[in-house]
Amino acid sequence: MSVCYRDAWGSTHPGKEGHTFTAANPLVTAENWDWELELGRRIDYVMVRCSDHGPTLDFRACQRIFDEPADGVWGSDHFGVLADLSAQTSSGRPVR
Repeated sequence: MSVCYRDAWGSTHPGKEGHTFTAANPLVTAENWDWELELGRRIDYVMVRCSDHGPTLDFRACQRIFDEPADGVWGSDHFGVLADLSAQTSSGRPVR
């Protein structure tokens, strides 16, 4: 039996990179001496299981989090991802 998942970022931001591991975070460049070889990438995801009729939850929004320092302190060497999901489709029908 096959399983399919849909990516929250890709579903809400089609065509946008949304890198979570990037040189925009100084902790990345401080820890990686070969950063010039790294172009940035997504390493953090929120995935939703799909049925024959699409995702089992509706994607309302998705954003990167911890992508700025708080009082000069970075939370991690990569950014997080926060997704707002709903058990109803955008038409208001319940998801089964």
